Amino acid sequence: MPPRSQPTLEARPEAPARVTARGFTIVEILAALLVIAAAVIGIAALYSDAAQKNAEEHLRLQAAELAAEIAKRIEENDAGRVGYAGTVGVVCDPERRIASPVDAASNEAACWQDRVERSLPSGLGTITRDTSRTPVTYVVAVSWSAPGKGAASYVLQVTPDEDG
Repeated sequence: MPPRSQPTLEARPEAPARVTARGFTIVEILAALLVIAAAVIGIAALYSDAAQKNAEEHLRLQAAELAAEIAKRIEENDAGRVGYAGTVGVVCDPERRIASPVDAASNEAACWQDRVERSLPSGLGTITRDTSRTPVTYVVAVSWSAPGKGAASYVLQVTPDEDG
Protein backbone atom coordinates (compact mmCIF):
# COMPACT_ATOMS: atom_id res chain seq x y z
CA MET A 1 0.00 0.00 0.00
CA PRO A 2 1.24 3.23 -0.82
CA PRO A 3 2.08 5.35 2.13
CA ARG A 4 -0.64 7.60 3.23
CA SER A 5 0.10 11.09 2.73
CA GLN A 6 -0.90 13.69 5.14
CA PRO A 7 -3.16 16.28 3.68
CA THR A 8 -1.42 19.55 3.25
CA LEU A 9 -2.76 22.77 4.44
CA GLU A 10 -4.04 23.67 1.03
CA ALA A 11 -5.83 20.43 0.69
CA ARG A 12 -7.68 20.66 3.97
CA PRO A 13 -11.24 21.60 3.62
CA GLU A 14 -12.04 24.95 5.22
CA ALA A 15 -14.67 25.32 7.84
CA PRO A 16 -17.53 27.49 6.76
CA ALA A 17 -16.72 31.15 7.48
CA ARG A 18 -18.59 32.74 10.32
CA VAL A 19 -20.85 35.49 9.18
CA THR A 20 -20.21 38.58 11.30
CA ALA A 21 -22.73 41.37 11.41
CA ARG A 22 -21.55 44.82 10.57
CA GLY A 23 -22.98 47.97 12.18
CA PHE A 24 -23.52 49.31 15.66
CA THR A 25 -24.88 47.65 18.72
CA ILE A 26 -27.71 49.11 20.75
CA VAL A 27 -25.28 50.00 23.53
CA GLU A 28 -23.10 51.99 21.13
CA ILE A 29 -26.12 53.83 19.76
CA LEU A 30 -27.35 54.71 23.25
CA ALA A 31 -23.89 55.94 24.26
CA ALA A 32 -23.71 58.15 21.15
CA LEU A 33 -27.18 59.55 21.85
CA LEU A 34 -26.17 60.29 25.43
CA VAL A 35 -23.10 62.22 24.28
CA ILE A 36 -25.13 64.18 21.70
CA ALA A 37 -27.85 64.99 24.27
CA ALA A 38 -25.27 66.27 26.75
CA ALA A 39 -23.74 68.50 24.07
CA VAL A 40 -27.12 69.90 23.02
CA ILE A 41 -28.08 70.63 26.64
CA GLY A 42 -24.73 72.36 27.21
CA ILE A 43 -25.12 74.54 24.14
CA ALA A 44 -28.70 75.43 25.08
CA ALA A 45 -27.54 76.44 28.57
CA LEU A 46 -24.86 78.71 27.10
CA TYR A 47 -27.37 80.40 24.80
CA SER A 48 -29.82 80.84 27.66
CA ASP A 49 -27.14 82.39 29.87
CA ALA A 50 -26.03 84.72 27.08
CA ALA A 51 -29.61 85.82 26.39
CA GLN A 52 -30.18 86.55 30.07
CA LYS A 53 -26.96 88.57 30.33
CA ASN A 54 -27.96 90.55 27.21
CA ALA A 55 -31.33 91.36 28.79
CA GLU A 56 -29.65 92.51 32.02
CA GLU A 57 -27.16 94.62 30.08
CA HIS A 58 -30.00 96.15 28.06
CA LEU A 59 -31.74 97.24 31.29
CA ARG A 60 -28.50 98.71 32.65
CA LEU A 61 -27.89 100.59 29.39
CA GLN A 62 -31.45 101.92 29.38
CA ALA A 63 -31.06 103.12 32.99
CA ALA A 64 -27.78 104.85 32.11
CA GLU A 65 -29.42 106.62 29.17
CA LEU A 66 -32.34 107.80 31.31
CA ALA A 67 -29.98 109.08 34.02
CA ALA A 68 -27.76 110.86 31.49
CA GLU A 69 -30.81 112.47 29.89
CA ILE A 70 -32.01 114.12 33.09
CA ALA A 71 -28.44 114.94 34.19
CA LYS A 72 -27.96 116.92 31.00
CA ARG A 73 -31.16 118.85 31.67
CA ILE A 74 -30.03 119.60 35.24
CA GLU A 75 -26.72 120.96 33.94
CA GLU A 76 -28.41 123.09 31.26
CA ASN A 77 -31.26 124.57 33.31
CA ASP A 78 -29.54 127.02 35.65
CA ALA A 79 -32.65 129.07 36.40
CA GLY A 80 -34.89 126.17 37.45
CA ARG A 81 -32.30 123.63 38.56
CA VAL A 82 -33.56 123.38 42.13
CA GLY A 83 -36.96 122.23 40.82
CA TYR A 84 -35.59 118.90 39.63
CA ALA A 85 -35.23 117.72 43.22
CA GLY A 86 -38.68 119.00 44.22
CA THR A 87 -41.12 116.58 42.62
CA VAL A 88 -43.13 115.52 45.66
CA GLY A 89 -46.80 115.92 44.75
CA VAL A 90 -46.03 116.95 41.16
CA VAL A 91 -47.96 115.16 38.43
CA CYS A 92 -46.51 115.06 34.94
CA ASP A 93 -48.40 117.29 32.51
CA PRO A 94 -46.37 117.85 29.34
CA GLU A 95 -49.06 120.09 27.81
CA ARG A 96 -49.25 122.52 30.72
CA ARG A 97 -47.61 125.92 30.27
CA ILE A 98 -45.65 126.85 33.37
CA ALA A 99 -44.22 130.31 33.87
CA SER A 100 -41.75 129.58 36.66
CA PRO A 101 -38.52 127.81 35.63
CA VAL A 102 -38.51 125.92 38.95
CA ASP A 103 -42.07 124.63 38.40
CA ALA A 104 -41.19 123.71 34.81
CA ALA A 105 -38.18 121.74 36.06
CA SER A 106 -40.36 119.95 38.64
CA ASN A 107 -42.85 119.03 35.92
CA GLU A 108 -40.02 117.84 33.65
CA ALA A 109 -38.59 115.70 36.47
CA ALA A 110 -42.03 114.21 37.19
CA CYS A 111 -42.42 113.29 33.51
CA TRP A 112 -38.92 111.76 33.56
CA GLN A 113 -39.86 109.68 36.61
CA ASP A 114 -42.95 108.43 34.76
CA ARG A 115 -40.77 107.47 31.79
CA VAL A 116 -38.42 105.53 34.10
CA GLU A 117 -41.41 103.65 35.56
CA ARG A 118 -42.63 102.72 32.07
CA SER A 119 -39.21 101.84 30.64
CA LEU A 120 -37.85 99.53 33.34
CA PRO A 121 -39.41 96.68 35.31
CA SER A 122 -40.40 98.13 38.70
CA GLY A 123 -38.52 101.26 37.61
CA LEU A 124 -37.97 104.16 39.96
CA GLY A 125 -36.17 107.41 39.22
CA THR A 126 -35.10 109.83 41.93
CA ILE A 127 -33.25 113.12 41.95
CA THR A 128 -31.86 114.43 45.23
CA ARG A 129 -30.01 117.61 45.95
CA ASP A 130 -26.94 117.32 48.17
CA THR A 131 -26.45 120.73 49.78
CA SER A 132 -23.69 119.46 52.07
CA ARG A 133 -21.25 119.73 49.16
CA THR A 134 -19.92 122.84 47.54
CA PRO A 135 -20.97 123.37 44.84
CA VAL A 136 -24.37 121.78 45.33
CA THR A 137 -24.51 118.32 43.79
CA TYR A 138 -27.48 116.47 42.36
CA VAL A 139 -27.67 112.68 42.62
CA VAL A 140 -29.69 110.95 39.92
CA ALA A 141 -30.60 107.35 40.75
CA VAL A 142 -32.43 104.93 38.48
CA SER A 143 -33.47 101.67 40.12
CA TRP A 144 -35.25 98.60 38.75
CA SER A 145 -35.96 95.03 39.69
CA ALA A 146 -35.47 92.41 36.99
CA PRO A 147 -37.67 89.34 37.46
CA GLY A 148 -35.79 86.70 39.43
CA LYS A 149 -32.68 88.85 39.78
CA GLY A 150 -33.42 91.32 42.55
CA ALA A 151 -32.90 95.05 42.62
CA ALA A 152 -30.30 96.96 40.64
CA SER A 153 -29.56 100.65 40.27
CA TYR A 154 -27.54 103.14 38.30
CA VAL A 155 -26.42 106.31 40.09
CA LEU A 156 -25.05 109.43 38.48
CA GLN A 157 -23.68 112.46 40.32
CA VAL A 158 -24.18 115.86 38.69
CA THR A 159 -22.20 118.90 39.75
CA PRO A 160 -23.35 121.73 37.49
CA ASP A 161 -21.29 124.82 36.86
CA GLU A 162 -22.47 127.68 39.02
CA ASP A 163 -21.90 130.04 36.11
CA GLY A 164 -24.81 128.56 34.17
